Amino acid sequence: QHSAKMEVPFKKMYGLGNDFIVLDARKDPSISKASEQARATRLTDRKYGIGCDQLIIMEKSDDAMCVMRIINADGSEVGACGNATRCIGALLFEESPAAACATIRTQAGLLKCYKGPTPGTVCVDMGEPGLDWKQVPVSKEIDTLNCKDACEGPGLTDCACCSMGNPHATFFHPDCESVPLQEIGSDLEHHTFFPERCNVSVVTVSKDKSKIRMRVWERGTGITQACGTGACGTGVNAVRRGYIGKEQNYTTEVVMDGGSLTIKYAPPGSGEEGEGHVFMTGGYDLAFTGMIPATLWG
Repeated sequence: QHSAKMEVPFKKMYGLGNDFIVLDARKDPSISKASEQARATRLTDRKYGIGCDQLIIMEKSDDAMCVMRIINADGSEVGACGNATRCIGALLFEESPAAACATIRTQAGLLKCYKGPTPGTVCVDMGEPGLDWKQVPVSKEIDTLNCKDACEGPGLTDCACCSMGNPHATFFHPDCESVPLQEIGSDLEHHTFFPERCNVSVVTVSKDKSKIRMRVWERGTGITQACGTGACGTGVNAVRRGYIGKEQNYTTEVVMDGGSLTIKYAPPGSGEEGEGHVFMTGGYDLAFTGMIPATLWG
């Protein structure tokens, strides 16, 4: 009963304009009740609540520094969020400045964070991508690198799919700025080819192969400024398609509306350190902290 009267502290954080309400339930498990759908959608509402793309709850873990739960703005819970992982990693490094690695348990597995090459950046080992059709998942047995006409939109065909703990479809396009993503994103997300729906990226690889421009439609949210797991999926699929290779050190800068992430994916057998795993490096920011009043908590 006490916790119902209590104000609940929160942090408002963002990674590349992908914004989060971060709640810490490690000492007070009742704060995890923020995940209840009615409460979650109230908190994430930009007009009547605090507003965010995702609500992040830190919980106690037996085998990591914390559990990270991710609740979408529509109240659905998901397994992965790359931009939020950097934010949580940064908070864990603040608590344990001497730690070489910050570990976070998610639905998608154990993620390891490292301090980035410059202050204010974090590098996350996002683990191995799921490349099998059942892992994505898609609705039929298929080579996920070339889905051909299994899912198409205006000017879009032959997507490459993978899972980063959540499903991603990458459409390579000569001019992704011209794609009417706002009009077609929802149809692609809900396409029958994706039984668990899908995050959709439309991308253009630069001529010198140093950068990939990416626009993203996120499952359960719509167009967002940036999507960390989407950038990872794009990096993976660009390496698999041969756009990015050894000459580029299997590394690319993925440029989204909200900013850039550096993605490295050295495929299994390449002989590179960390081969088979996806490494995402980028910034994070704390916007403000505050208290959720009992009237909003409900």
